[in-house]
Amino acid sequence: MSSASNAFPAQKSMTVKKKWTVIPAFLALAAAATLLSAYSGASSSQGLRVEQPVKFVHAPHVAKAGMNCLYCHSAANKAPDPGNASVSTCMGCHVIVKPQAPEIKKVAAFYAKGQAIPWNRVHKVPDYVQFPHMRHVNAGVTCQTCHGQIQKQGAQGPDTNYVPVQQVNSLNMGWCINCHVQGYKPAEGARLAGMPVTPELLAAPPKKARYDCATCHY
Repeated sequence: MSSASNAFPAQKSMTVKKKWTVIPAFLALAAAATLLSAYSGASSSQGLRVEQPVKFVHAPHVAKAGMNCLYCHSAANKAPDPGNASVSTCMGCHVIVKPQAPEIKKVAAFYAKGQAIPWNRVHKVPDYVQFPHMRHVNAGVTCQTCHGQIQKQGAQGPDTNYVPVQQVNSLNMGWCINCHVQGYKPAEGARLAGMPVTPELLAAPPKKARYDCATCHY
């Protein structure tokens, strides 16, 4: 009896130790799975199309009217979030330009009520990721590098042929790190933006950036 009773605490101790060795292994596995998902884009919303309260199309504004992205997204070069055009900015033109168009009437209704247009967000990174627009814009990265050839959205037909904005790139960690490691190519950014690809841009070296954890997770 004495021998058996002495062995039981030892067995119990070994069982507890085994349980505690399993927990770190489980946490490591969970962390690895999370990292792989973020890096590979398994949880990406690439290709997502989002409907909007006003059927806005970029092509007539950018490709046709020649408007700069900063005209509407005025905070893109000075804040983490680029912001959207205020309804008064829209009506600054559309009091005269196509005021009877159905979608412009929607904008005018928001303006008359003193309300902002409740745009639905398309591109979004997780809350634990920091993406400061101003650092990228001020480094010369074109909007189309991340957002695709947004200037062509709606170019598939007349102004009334609404095509929702979609998330063109994965925006996952691997996609971001690849750009930081391989470097942003000015010539490719210009091509996507529909700008002239000059010999100077072709000769320009890729712009690389830090890619340690604290660069985006802070």
